[in-house]
Amino acid sequence: MDVELITERRRFDELRPMWSELLDRSGIHHPFVTHEWISAWWNSFPPAGTPYLLAVKDGRSLAALAPLVLDRGKMYGCPIRRLHGMGNVYTERFELLLGDRPQAAAEALWGHLKRHADRWDVLELRQLPLESRTLDALSGVAAPDGCAVGRWASSESPYVAVRGEWDEYFKGLKKVHRADMRKRLAALEEEGPAGMEIVRTDADLGRDLADALRLESSAWKGAHGTAIDSRADSKAFYESLLRTAAKEGWLRLYFLTTAGRRIAVRIALLFHHRLYMLKSGYDPEYARFSPSHLLCYKMLREAWNERHAEVDFLGQAERWKLSWSNGLRPHVYLFLFPRRPVPRLLHAMKFQLLPRLRRTGFYERLRGSASKLGITMYEE
Repeated sequence: MDVELITERRRFDELRPMWSELLDRSGIHHPFVTHEWISAWWNSFPPAGTPYLLAVKDGRSLAALAPLVLDRGKMYGCPIRRLHGMGNVYTERFELLLGDRPQAAAEALWGHLKRHADRWDVLELRQLPLESRTLDALSGVAAPDGCAVGRWASSESPYVAVRGEWDEYFKGLKKVHRADMRKRLAALEEEGPAGMEIVRTDADLGRDLADALRLESSAWKGAHGTAIDSRADSKAFYESLLRTAAKEGWLRLYFLTTAGRRIAVRIALLFHHRLYMLKSGYDPEYARFSPSHLLCYKMLREAWNERHAEVDFLGQAERWKLSWSNGLRPHVYLFLFPRRPVPRLLHAMKFQLLPRLRRTGFYERLRGSASKLGITMYEE
């Protein structure tokens, strides 16, 4: 197998026809490392470092992809050159595309990384699902070569596995939650007929996206500056992504309506029969009806009707998500440190020294002292 280092956008674009086919062979069922997602990210958030996309070729076929970026930063005050996945805070999940021969692909990728270990100090892959092939395949080839490997536990994302009958699932939820949904739905019905509108196409996408972004920013997100349209780059990213999703058949905009008025939204992608919940929001005028929960109720019922495989809430295990979920998906960060003194010292600090200090309570005092000196402790 041969490895090509791609740093130019033109070569990235040329890979699109082969990318989707490789994604399927890699057993990846989420949209966060699709060519479409990364393309929208690249257009809206130009990489601060150098694109470092590794393409593994087996003859004429594409055997694996590692969509990475090489940039500079600091770790415990120490300047580092960091390889990390193409993405940012909006990239809820990440994996390498290892095809149907993950071991051979990982060996080829590691061979390149090892030969060029003088270029980087740490490889950091965030938000890997615990079941990802990337974890064991890459760790398994790097550790025997003396590379220091570490895993850091991240979020547990709630999801709903769509199985059995709807009534069976709904009866399995807490009684008080079911009763609250019935009560609030009845109250909303007094305002006018309550329904759900689903946008799947780009027939009137300009208006639909405007409504979705307006609702997403209407409550606390707008006031706190965390709404999609609070930043020009995040707004450009989602508009680009969702327009592409509409063309690909992935788009799902769920609107809760009352008397024909849109009062809540869930922005989602349907990918490989799984529904991924990206963003949500509601009109605060209707807050007393818990519109986000009511929309979730209707959306989940629709997922059963459509026989989707899963509804993934993504992100952290927040209480409102747990009230609906029947499973949790753990994620980890994977760190590789090449066999050199400084990277090995950083590995020892993160995975040996600091965990011990945290157990003693000394870590918080150390972090406070470091902050006074202008040193940011590495938290993730």
